[in-house]
Amino acid sequence: MPNKMELQHIIYNLLETQIRFGRYRCGDSLPVIKEASSYFCVSVDTVRLAYVRLRQEGYISLSTCVGGTVIVDYSEEEIALHIRDYFSCRRESLLAFAQSVGVLANYAQWIALRTATPEELDELERICLKQEIPPLFRMSRLIQLLYGRLGNDMLLNLEWQMFLFFLAPFVAIPNNPALQPAEVSPLILMINHARRKDWLALWNEGERNENQYYTALSRFYEDNPFPAPACGEPVAFTWDIHRKASQLCYSLSTDIMVRIQRGIYPFGSYLPSPKMLAAEYHVGLNTVRRAIDLLNKLGAVQSVNGVGTRVLQPWENVQNCDFSDSLIRRRLMNFLESSHILSLSCRDCARITVRGLSGEDRTRWVEELEEVRASGYYESLFYICYDAISRYAPWPVIRTVYAGLNRQLTWGLPIRNLHGDREEVNAYFLPYLDTLEDSLRRADGSAFSLALERLQITETACVAAFLHSHGIKEAADIVLPEPEPHT
Repeated sequence: MPNKMELQHIIYNLLETQIRFGRYRCGDSLPVIKEASSYFCVSVDTVRLAYVRLRQEGYISLSTCVGGTVIVDYSEEEIALHIRDYFSCRRESLLAFAQSVGVLANYAQWIALRTATPEELDELERICLKQEIPPLFRMSRLIQLLYGRLGNDMLLNLEWQMFLFFLAPFVAIPNNPALQPAEVSPLILMINHARRKDWLALWNEGERNENQYYTALSRFYEDNPFPAPACGEPVAFTWDIHRKASQLCYSLSTDIMVRIQRGIYPFGSYLPSPKMLAAEYHVGLNTVRRAIDLLNKLGAVQSVNGVGTRVLQPWENVQNCDFSDSLIRRRLMNFLESSHILSLSCRDCARITVRGLSGEDRTRWVEELEEVRASGYYESLFYICYDAISRYAPWPVIRTVYAGLNRQLTWGLPIRNLHGDREEVNAYFLPYLDTLEDSLRRADGSAFSLALERLQITETACVAAFLHSHGIKEAADIVLPEPEPHT
């Protein structure tokens, strides 16, 4: 489950947007804290933190008997200005987002509904039909119920961030004429398909729903020709996996592992001194020492007093990893969660990326796979493929998400040799490397994406089983897709 601070931020953003857009006006009461906690299925304390922040920033008053009451009195002109400023600064980002969000989310949604129990489907339907729950609260609760059951906190965080960037502000506009109410909720239709086990109809309904939102957003911009934004650079979607300043050492650790992966710090070589790393990354020595300590516990490096910090060989990683350390366990779960998200999205993301490649970019990608072959570390094909998608995907949101996920894959260093010794690992990955390279040469996006998805799903299952066998029990909560066609 995302931590209290993340949830507080989500609740705050939902309410602030609705106040600024005029869905809650001066004198209106927000849902009482206890009621809001039930909508989000979070503690009362978490909701109270969001409400206290709204009070501190002058949006509401708080009282024991009444709860939160809006005290800011925006005029119609001010509300219109808030809406204009928000959407004019995000026009290109939102339209591109609306085209691509289904590529990232549809398979996860399909798997969640396909694997849901009858009781879980009943609960989803009950929330859909409960019109007394304010719309954005209802949608947020549905996101939690739908994606939360897949056992992946990072996926739930991503879905919420996408909801906050795209759907929540659009739905928050009172009486938005671009949103035509459907006779039957699309989710109700999908639930009915899931009950009948009509998986193709379930997939098609999910795609149709995403297309409807893109159509509605396009209509909204056609009906509201906002002037050029005064915000400077257009606001793009961002996804911060590690948002806290205290997690700076995790970002530094990831940067160092990326350099190890790219051969900048070769296996067997020594890292630059802590002072040199601190100067290069503009961080304090304590941050560098914490990052190196974390990498030692992960089994990526080994520090020897008076000698330096040596980059360990892949076969040494698992032997030196401290699987009992709570921070290492969390980072290994980050690796598994990233792998899981990739298994739920890589086919569609890879297919559209390969199909849109220029001849020059395709040649470069093939050359990178040839470099993997020459290196003798065939499992590196994952990093190469996802790095290429993060560079060449047609839509910014996919590039952003895949860049973040690829960085998190570096936490999997201790289990690079999951399939045996070096010869066995390479023998395992060689057929996939051959297929991926051949498909790229022929610009066959379908064959490439199917091979990548099959490998990613299989590998995610292996990683989940390995981590569970090493005492990381939450790895068993991940709901894995089957390596089979879903369209």
